[in-house]
Amino acid sequence: MAGDIPKLEIRAVIHVATSMYRLTGLPLMAKAAVVAAVGVVALSPPVTLGAGAQAGQSVSLHVEETTGIRRTRYPVNARVPFPQGALARADQVRLLRDDEEVPAQFSAGSHWPDGSVQWLRVDFNVSIGPQETRAYRVEYGPGVSAEAGPGRGLALVEDADAIQVGRVTFSKTAAPLFRSVSYRGEVIGPGRNGFAVEDTDGTAYELGGDTGVLFEVIRGGPLYVELRYSGRVLLAAGAEVPFVVRVEMPNSKSWVKVTASVDDPEQRLRALSFHSPLALGPRPWVWDFGTDRWTYGSLRNEDSSVILTNDVEVGGETGWHVDTGPKGQERPYETTGSTRPVVAGWGHLQGETEVVAFAMDRFASAPGTYRIALDGAGQASFHVAPATPVTRHQLTVYQHFVGTPVQIGAATSPPSMLHPLVARVDPAHYVASGLEPPADR
Repeated sequence: MAGDIPKLEIRAVIHVATSMYRLTGLPLMAKAAVVAAVGVVALSPPVTLGAGAQAGQSVSLHVEETTGIRRTRYPVNARVPFPQGALARADQVRLLRDDEEVPAQFSAGSHWPDGSVQWLRVDFNVSIGPQETRAYRVEYGPGVSAEAGPGRGLALVEDADAIQVGRVTFSKTAAPLFRSVSYRGEVIGPGRNGFAVEDTDGTAYELGGDTGVLFEVIRGGPLYVELRYSGRVLLAAGAEVPFVVRVEMPNSKSWVKVTASVDDPEQRLRALSFHSPLALGPRPWVWDFGTDRWTYGSLRNEDSSVILTNDVEVGGETGWHVDTGPKGQERPYETTGSTRPVVAGWGHLQGETEVVAFAMDRFASAPGTYRIALDGAGQASFHVAPATPVTRHQLTVYQHFVGTPVQIGAATSPPSMLHPLVARVDPAHYVASGLEPPADR
């Protein structure tokens, strides 16, 4: 069956798993996380089409699980191209599986000069088995509309300087990024909060601030929310670099995905990092990293520190090491040894009642230095420094805030977050639209 599916593919921007938690994924989330209570709610049931069903043109869409993990109500974020004039509005569509309409959220990603939809975002949830493929149809046309509404889900509450999505509140300046995460209690504490770049002289600059940041709600739910911050960073000697920060949250999974992209044509920067200040209650806190041997330990006081580093050298040796000890005085704790020289870039930090599961996308995927640092004051930092100068820096981090015990009710493992489903659109539709498949997954 899989051999008959077109080879052109779009990576579903779906990040979070709904598989039963596996030991190889380690303790992760229990109930809600930075997004769960924000809206893990029931969706409308499928609508069976009757004799007087709507008729329109359609595009085939296949969703495929490629990692070998069962997904339950896993979010899919497909992008479907349209020729100019083919789709006047994003509400003239619906999603079908066999003869049943599937609840989905539709929005225009971009428009043609005549105002018609160029790229259509289709957000929906899929329950699918390991390495299984599901076939769908996106039906569109002037007489088409969705009868199966997306149902209840993520709700946005906005004021002058902040926006709340469920129990998660973000600033509108990107720095600080998280204002509050509160389920059983507040999980955000004082400290560095948001993205930063580092120039070749070692000076750090925050992405965002009180002036010059454009804040936009790209997708307003209820199935999927996307926030966008854009602006410029003023470097030394008056130089500037543009940045974009995106925050994404599905209604069916309890995580928050944050991504920063910085264009640096003059190669003035050497690193990009993300920082999250956590409040997990009384210590000790337990930490772990997803190495082959499952590396773990504890932070017993405010000065305690643990750092995972993975160096990927150009034409040289690659390996990882974990260092622990008082902050600034860390010493070797574990090294690559006989294990694989590249780790997956995920782990957990657990307090008495709160746990944060984290994952860094594309960890150690290209030459450079990749680092995850945790300390007893609650500061979590994620850092990537390319081995050679680049003109574009990008970093994606997932955070999942849950309660203990994580073994009960955990629905999303870090490997699932890092390996989204694949959504494939009929190649003939790209030809008809004159558009190329998106390069990003």
